Amino acid sequence: MPFRKPRHLTWREFFRRLWVEIEEDAVTECAAQLAFYFLFSLFPFLFFLVTLAAYLPFAPGAVDAMVERLGPLMPADALQLVRGHLESLVSESQPRLITLGLLVALWSASRGVDAFRRALNLAYDVPEYRPYWKTQGLAIVMTVAGSLVIPLAFALFLLGGRVGEWAAEHLHVLNVYHVVWSWLRWPLTACLVMLVLALCYWRLPAVRHRYQFLSPGAVLASVLWLLTTWGFTQYVEHFGRYNVTYGSIGGVVVLLLWLYLTGLIFILGGEVNAVLEHAEAEAAQAAGKPSPIEAPHLVAGVPRERGSGRERLAFWRWRRRMAERASPEVEPPAKVQESPDEGSRREEREEHSSLH
Repeated sequence: MPFRKPRHLTWREFFRRLWVEIEEDAVTECAAQLAFYFLFSLFPFLFFLVTLAAYLPFAPGAVDAMVERLGPLMPADALQLVRGHLESLVSESQPRLITLGLLVALWSASRGVDAFRRALNLAYDVPEYRPYWKTQGLAIVMTVAGSLVIPLAFALFLLGGRVGEWAAEHLHVLNVYHVVWSWLRWPLTACLVMLVLALCYWRLPAVRHRYQFLSPGAVLASVLWLLTTWGFTQYVEHFGRYNVTYGSIGGVVVLLLWLYLTGLIFILGGEVNAVLEHAEAEAAQAAGKPSPIEAPHLVAGVPRERGSGRERLAFWRWRRRMAERASPEVEPPAKVQESPDEGSRREEREEHSSLH
């Protein structure tokens, strides 16, 4: 069932809460950190992705289709770096699946997912209660899931395109099919991004809530990411001169800026979901219904008795931060206006004490 905005939450109140969350959670700073981790994990992820795709029997052209589809989705300078790295990986012989280098690449690629997890915890205003091995295992599992979803989806796109081309050729509508398929690839790409984001918004934060493929945050982030990528590509190609300013590392700067915009939009989608789910929880609590969002490590606002010291420390830090947000500014007490009789008696007492 698609997520609906609570009736008591007006659009003005929604944007006010969203703006407050963006300021308090330091979304732009988190996006900068996320861009660094994305850059750090991008090329190990491509290495793991190409190696894994080579062992998929029904995706022989998935990597080529993926490189072809990256053209409209990335600036030309950034795409040149990624394309060169992918071509060097594809030209090499198939490495063994279980190698130390592949495991290191998987671990490095999962750092971006782990940084995204911390940003989503800030969006939902919850401390991380899960042990270290579970959070890192979750990051690795999500990285492997993304590595499987991407080549499989592109393989299905490639297979569907060939089947459609064969059918269009027999129906003598091949030219029309090429036009329709060129436009149909955009919503398919948006659905792929939406699927990956829906999985991340569902499993990464330290809360329990229902899975929604068409959540407002995932839909907004997917569409906004495609539009922003297209706009940034047009700006770089027609107005930006990063090679003049940064010299030989101009392509790296463009790639880093694109990753920064990507992280900013993905975090913004998580903030939107968090604001709406918190508002829905408030409405459910007022109506005496079960809350759709749950923090399993809290029982009536306090941590569970059985927990590690790391969990309790994270909770008390979170509770102190929440108290600082909720506490109003203390104003100095207003000065009481004295009556004329009280003022004259006070002056007499001061004069008498000065004489003695």
